[in-house]
Amino acid sequence: MSKRRGAHVPLSPVDAAWLRMDSPENAMVITTVLRFGAPLDEAAFTDALSKLLEHRRFRMRVVHHRRALTGAAWELDPDFDLASHVRRVRLPPPGDDATLLAFVSARMSTPLDRTRPLWQLDIVDGVGEGSALLVRIHHAVGDGVALVRLLLGVTSASPENAPVEVGLPPAPRILGARALLARGRSQAETLARLLLLPGDASTSLRGALGVRKVAAFSKPFPVATVKALARAHGGHVNDLLAAAVAGALRAHLPEPRRVRALVPVFLSGLGREEGNHFGLAYLSLPVDRADRAERIREARRAMDELKSQPDAAVAFAVLGAMGLASPRLERFGIGLFTRKATLLMTNVPGPTGRVQLAGEDVTSMVVWAPTSGSIGVGFSLLTYAGELRLGVAADAHRVSDPAALVACFEDELDAMARDAGLTTEQRTAGAPL
Repeated sequence: MSKRRGAHVPLSPVDAAWLRMDSPENAMVITTVLRFGAPLDEAAFTDALSKLLEHRRFRMRVVHHRRALTGAAWELDPDFDLASHVRRVRLPPPGDDATLLAFVSARMSTPLDRTRPLWQLDIVDGVGEGSALLVRIHHAVGDGVALVRLLLGVTSASPENAPVEVGLPPAPRILGARALLARGRSQAETLARLLLLPGDASTSLRGALGVRKVAAFSKPFPVATVKALARAHGGHVNDLLAAAVAGALRAHLPEPRRVRALVPVFLSGLGREEGNHFGLAYLSLPVDRADRAERIREARRAMDELKSQPDAAVAFAVLGAMGLASPRLERFGIGLFTRKATLLMTNVPGPTGRVQLAGEDVTSMVVWAPTSGSIGVGFSLLTYAGELRLGVAADAHRVSDPAALVACFEDELDAMARDAGLTTEQRTAGAPL
């Protein structure tokens, strides 16, 4: 018994908060799909996976621990069995994108086994001429940036292909509400503003949620083209992408209204250890603006305001406080904050060049971040090897066909490129303006 206690690693308050955000309607699981042009060799894949298992958290389960401040701790699973976490399946014909997405959606709708380490892999054969790897990892294990870096540890990624550094410097870490208020007037005013922010506009994207989730992903967009478009409009890539999401929502909603997105902001000064390193901030999306150029300008202003405010650092502290609070109080807090936004929007940087896994080229990657509380739609952007893809995951009650939302996003980016004078060939090749 003493040996087992010695292996306990208390959950940090923020990681505990993410764990307790789990609900039947919203599982806090990050989902990623890697595609390959040929079937994966299982022996080579198992060998590569051993690098991932060097990180103890992938061999640890969560247990109740009364001595931990959060009441929970990581413990090495005494019955750890790789076969319980890695499965090999074959898609039914025709093995196209629609068939793969149906499989991904079914997995998204299934919670992870909380008695085991919180991750699951599916080697999916019959995906065209090749295969895919479906990766599902609980948010308590780590955030999207940390998990992409961990996954790259099992690939052939070189330093030249490493994801770009992202994030804002955090405010000094604050552990509780009293300390938060004592840090100064700015943080107190920020917290009050966030608490008093009214609920978001009523649209078809908000409402009761169920357990069935549906997923879709976009065609690839050359990152060079997206960067050139952002420069042409005097802004940054995230400004342009926020405007594109706003345009997609405008085309999708029967009554376009300005809505808020909950945006994860990576806090770069919190280190590279396992766990979560970002706060959340609200971004106003100009869905109500009919003019595309005006939407881009307003998105840029909103993004500049987000970066100038301490909202993300304050939200990180609030998440930590929630992780120390009772589960009932945390559920109340999550409900309070998620009612103020309609969707989640995140942008995760992946490798800048192609990588290999188990001797096979990873031809594409797509990610779907989880939503929480009452939010039923997530827009997740991932760059890989010079290409950008959007993954949309939605509650089936709120968006029955996320591919329609993805098509609206594709149309919006294509229209931005046409407005900038890019030819079809330039939009495909990513030629500079």
